Amino acid sequence: MLEKELGENGIELHLLSGQTSDNAVGRIGVKESVIAYESKYGFKEYRIGTYVFRKQTGVLEKIDEIKPGIVVNMCHVGNATHWKTVSLKKQLGFKLVAWQCGYEYHPGKLKGFLLDRFIPHYDYHLAYHSNARDYALSHRARADQITVMHNTINEEKIATLPKAEARALVVGKHPEIGGRKIILFVGAVLAEKRIEVILQALDIMQRKDAVLVLVGDGEHLPVIRQLCAERDDVVITGSIVEGVGPYFDAAEMYVLPGTGGLGINEAMAHRLPIVSGFADGSADDLVIDGENGFRLRKNTPEELAEKMVTILDDSEMAQSMGERSREMITGKFAFREFINRIVTELTRLAQ
Repeated sequence: MLEKELGENGIELHLLSGQTSDNAVGRIGVKESVIAYESKYGFKEYRIGTYVFRKQTGVLEKIDEIKPGIVVNMCHVGNATHWKTVSLKKQLGFKLVAWQCGYEYHPGKLKGFLLDRFIPHYDYHLAYHSNARDYALSHRARADQITVMHNTINEEKIATLPKAEARALVVGKHPEIGGRKIILFVGAVLAEKRIEVILQALDIMQRKDAVLVLVGDGEHLPVIRQLCAERDDVVITGSIVEGVGPYFDAAEMYVLPGTGGLGINEAMAHRLPIVSGFADGSADDLVIDGENGFRLRKNTPEELAEKMVTILDDSEMAQSMGERSREMITGKFAFREFINRIVTELTRLAQ
């Protein structure tokens, strides 16, 4: 859609897309091209303690070849290529725009010092959410350099099913669910998702009428499988991409105690109450306490258990929360609004 709408405004979109290894799991790169002008690049990662440093291969050369008016990247202070793009900006004279997630796994004084000197090189920030805006501001970006775009999914392409029909499909594939209510997690299974907190909350709840259905794959999945080997209140499906919709439609709620973001958006499109921690910062915009779910503040197993029990025990409230989720994701947080914000700002910057 960006390719089409920017093209209508006289802007040619090029995508320099990363490639992951063939044996990668969890978050993996898309193999096929998604727009006409797309080039694939490789990257190398170097781990030092808790930090990961990246260097992309071939990106700077391609930028030099294209000679663009605008370059958009993720603004990662740990990416050597992004630092070098700042130098290339001075040489080629393009405007540098951050696709700003605004989330730090390992904040600290040294990283803060570097960010204060890195972020001001960017001419504009397309911020995932209000926390990403505040993050950019805290590292010396100006308020007039930021648009909160509310990163999202295309909710218009999500087909939904009646709950009874969806349950029949899901239970048909996983008969061990039986008549129990479904607590749902969908996403990459990584340590930072804090799935263990959900398991601990289930232990506190001791509910015979509820089951966690965990949909996803990732490097942390073997650990979770081992933890759940003797449990009968967890169903692990593995990765499901096509056909994941019925799992949302069959569930009572979507839970995310750790990092993430777009899983919340998808759950909202399927009319689910959300129980979420900070996620990637987006939960502060997407989850309104008592309206469409609960925003975890302490993020302890006890707090998660309390919120899940509240939803399980009040079906009328759960339904109301789900409808509010759908209303929000088709309104302010709709895909169309997301695209409009990006096209508006990139077109303005291109003038």
